[in-house]
Amino acid sequence: MKSYSKADANGRVSGQLALASAVEPCSRHLTGRRQNREDRMFNDCKTMAQKASRWMRHMGVAAAALAITGGVAMAQELKQVTVVLPGSSAMAWYPMIVAQQRGFFKEEGLEVTIKSLDGSGAVLQAMEAGRAEFGAPGPGPVLNAVARGADVKFFYNLFSRGLFVLAGDRNDGIDSAEGLRGKQIGVSTADGAEVSFARSALASVGVQPDEYKFVTIGQEGMAVTAFDRDTIHAFAASFTGIAVLKDRGVDVVDLTPEGPDLFGNGLAVRGEIYRDNPEMVAGFAKAIHKATKWGMENPEGVLEDGETYNPQEVERREYARALLDTVNQQYAPIGDNTLGYLPESGWNAWHKSLLETGELDKAIEDLSVVYTNEFVENLEAK
Repeated sequence: MKSYSKADANGRVSGQLALASAVEPCSRHLTGRRQNREDRMFNDCKTMAQKASRWMRHMGVAAAALAITGGVAMAQELKQVTVVLPGSSAMAWYPMIVAQQRGFFKEEGLEVTIKSLDGSGAVLQAMEAGRAEFGAPGPGPVLNAVARGADVKFFYNLFSRGLFVLAGDRNDGIDSAEGLRGKQIGVSTADGAEVSFARSALASVGVQPDEYKFVTIGQEGMAVTAFDRDTIHAFAASFTGIAVLKDRGVDVVDLTPEGPDLFGNGLAVRGEIYRDNPEMVAGFAKAIHKATKWGMENPEGVLEDGETYNPQEVERREYARALLDTVNQQYAPIGDNTLGYLPESGWNAWHKSLLETGELDKAIEDLSVVYTNEFVENLEAK
């Protein structure tokens, strides 16, 4: 039901009384005997009614103006924040886009700007520099960042089943990760989460860092050329990037070894915001949680919203649908874990792997300084 201020209500009552007082003499005097007197009085009544009507319309405009300015004031109360993503895929990062397009962020008092960067390293740099409150880095880069003194907190797991793949070209004749000894492996960025993933994956089958070389080649389009020229023999990338390789004609073979379940990118926040404004973090997590569940049930709606962020990715609908289906499979929780939950075993596996490959110089004594499940647990408790 629409609500009005006291002044607005009083104005409406006064206007109604004014109109009634103008019309009442009309009915009373129209029964008089003298026609010209009746005519004069009728004209007087008509003029009074018109003035009252104009006054009421003026009050209506004023009330509307008050409502508009009130709405502007409410909009100004939204907290302006920025979230930075390590890539431009609308499908891979759809919870942020859906939360923005469907108003889930605004329901939590947030006006969110979404920016795309190149890799987890760039995401963490933007957060540390204060250019973004939230980001979607990988767990490996976050552990490295915290070890060197960065103040960030991981609070929501997006890719429960992992984000990255170690892929080769079937034409090279390499059919396992062990076959990459002495080879060059392409990565999009030198400090992205795919680097930590590739090192961990190779270490799990005994391939040491000095037995291969990373080559930074940029985005997936360059990987196609690098495979053709034998510059690389494998490419470590997100499954969305591997989908691009397949789409461009590379006969992809999955070289990812069986090993510990290393979950993929999730959401992190600057440490001071986590400590000083946990309500903001809780609201952000709630909006993402709602958007993810909504997206799993409304794939066509995700495609529609995705067009606002990356129309080129979505214009080929069948390709985009297949990509989104894979994303949702990777988002699905493992075992009894809930959506967004960060498993302790996963963090231990990442930590151990980074120590073994030399990415971490020394152990982080308490991994609880890196991540928290408090916001996800509160969501599931409701």
